[in-house]
Amino acid sequence: MPLVDLTAPAGVVTEITDYQAGLRYTNADKVRFKYDQAEKIGGWKKRDSSTSAMSGVPRNIFPHRDKDGRKMVLFGTSTHVYCEQGGVIQDVTPYKTANVNLTNPFTTGTAGSSTITVTDAGNTIAQTSPPSRIVISSIASGTFDGITITAGEYLATYVSATQYTLTAVAGTGASITGTATAGSQTGGGAVVLRYLVSNGPSDGLTGFGFGAGLWSSSTWGTARSSSGVVLSPRVWTMDAWGEDILASIGGGEDTLYYFDISAFIAAPSTYRGSTLGQYVTSVGGDASAIPTKVGVVLVSTPDRHIVVFGSDPEGSATYDRMTVRWCSQESLSDWNTQITNTAGATRLGTGTNIEAAAKARGQMVLWTDVDMYSMQFTGPPFTFSFQQLGEASGTISKNSPAMIEGGAFWMGVDNFYAYDGAVKTLKCPVLNHVFDSFNQTQREKVFSAEIIEFNEIWWFYPSAGQTEVDKYVIYNYIDNTWSIGSLSRTAWHDAGIFTYPMATDGSGFVFNQENGFNDETSAITAFIETGFFTGDQAGNSIYFVNKIIPDTTFTGTGTKQIKFQMKSKLYPNTSETTKGPFTLAESKGKLNLRSRGRSFQSKYYSDTTDIGWRLGTWRMQAQADGMR
Repeated sequence: MPLVDLTAPAGVVTEITDYQAGLRYTNADKVRFKYDQAEKIGGWKKRDSSTSAMSGVPRNIFPHRDKDGRKMVLFGTSTHVYCEQGGVIQDVTPYKTANVNLTNPFTTGTAGSSTITVTDAGNTIAQTSPPSRIVISSIASGTFDGITITAGEYLATYVSATQYTLTAVAGTGASITGTATAGSQTGGGAVVLRYLVSNGPSDGLTGFGFGAGLWSSSTWGTARSSSGVVLSPRVWTMDAWGEDILASIGGGEDTLYYFDISAFIAAPSTYRGSTLGQYVTSVGGDASAIPTKVGVVLVSTPDRHIVVFGSDPEGSATYDRMTVRWCSQESLSDWNTQITNTAGATRLGTGTNIEAAAKARGQMVLWTDVDMYSMQFTGPPFTFSFQQLGEASGTISKNSPAMIEGGAFWMGVDNFYAYDGAVKTLKCPVLNHVFDSFNQTQREKVFSAEIIEFNEIWWFYPSAGQTEVDKYVIYNYIDNTWSIGSLSRTAWHDAGIFTYPMATDGSGFVFNQENGFNDETSAITAFIETGFFTGDQAGNSIYFVNKIIPDTTFTGTGTKQIKFQMKSKLYPNTSETTKGPFTLAESKGKLNLRSRGRSFQSKYYSDTTDIGWRLGTWRMQAQADGMR
């Protein structure tokens, strides 16, 4: 009997039926393509610093070096900002306010309770779940009405516009002991506290209320029961200002934040960031012109302008989603336009929201919800020029774009795109697999993950019915191949400053990706399978398969084996006959089996620890046969 090639071409295709696909791959998980062959992806391990989960859901990873070359990485979550340095993760969540001085702000609850309510008419506590936080630095009279309260960090649960209750955060020095003797007593004396940045939502939410949705979709003054308005989860954006870091929570809810890295290195266990305004004031500057509400933040290089994409315009307190505003060159505080500086602003004329921005070669590129622009430094008198690059190629989220050697790749609302001097739509053979099972309410969670070592861009996304990210699609931009799979991740950054790509999950742990072969210590189940291919081109004849000649390259220290399964059919819509799975060791020269049908499907997979594999040229022995 002749030997027939059993090797499918590189790439997964899901846009056609399994029968149309024939000898092409139609499904996969934890498998990529390298040198046009399918191979198992690398494993992952928790970083040494990730001994306990971070609070909130991480959405951003920002590796960084200070002026002395010390490596660190910032993580922005829905509730916190953390900085890993020297193998330790520290909470550096920034202060939203300067010191607030209060007199006798504490009130006890009913007799016998340990409830403490704070009264502050100017408080910035929002109704968040979990509660936002404050840091009390000093209490003059911490014992009153049978209760003792100490300085430290507290959760602040909203009660009203002027009041909130306290819950001590363990390990910060904060505590509330005893119970109220009389109840409803005030005390504390002179108290100094600061408010931390309020928590943001961890999930996307559908916006209801008065006016949500299209005009005339309901009567005036009636809260909507349905809406296409989506409220985004918190996604931080960060960029380096020298050795320091600028950050924003990215949706126009708040101002810019600043992390003084020298101050952090000096006192890593107690340092916290602050608003840019607080930092400028602390070094003797004038913070009055700094925008109070901003979107995405970037530092333009090499000209060093701080740029915010979405801002309250000069002289206005109202956030404008389409205004691009920049500070004067080399300045943190000079934001108002004058003839003596290079500060300025432009309002884009198309789109309704600036979603994302990134640095490209010789320019910055920005995406609205519907299109794409370039922003190029030109010098006086306008400082920057803007050009529309694409008219129907907006990005689906802030972290969807990936920048590779000056080119851009991103996931749009219904397609994938690339920019290399011109915007083009990527031919994607798994397009419907992604967009037909996609949770649009959680679209802001989509993010790209570059792995330059393998010429890959991964897009992670939440599938239909899932609140958190659970799926990915891989694009190899050199070979133009695609793959698909499942993996729970919330943020990613490629190797560079650190040895391995770095990723986080929804539980708040950090992983080194492409590290080993396992899911920590457990086996990764990786598979790839073909469509149903026929023995002859027209699929007229029944074929009998009785031998498989495997060809697999193994790596790792585990048991070198792969599993093989073959299914056969007589007609496209009839039931399948399954042979296997068969376990094929590295030394296995051939597999004898008996499979009969007009069409066949092959599947390759592994579920053992400490091995990697790449498929080579597999063959099968088959000949025309008849029914019996």
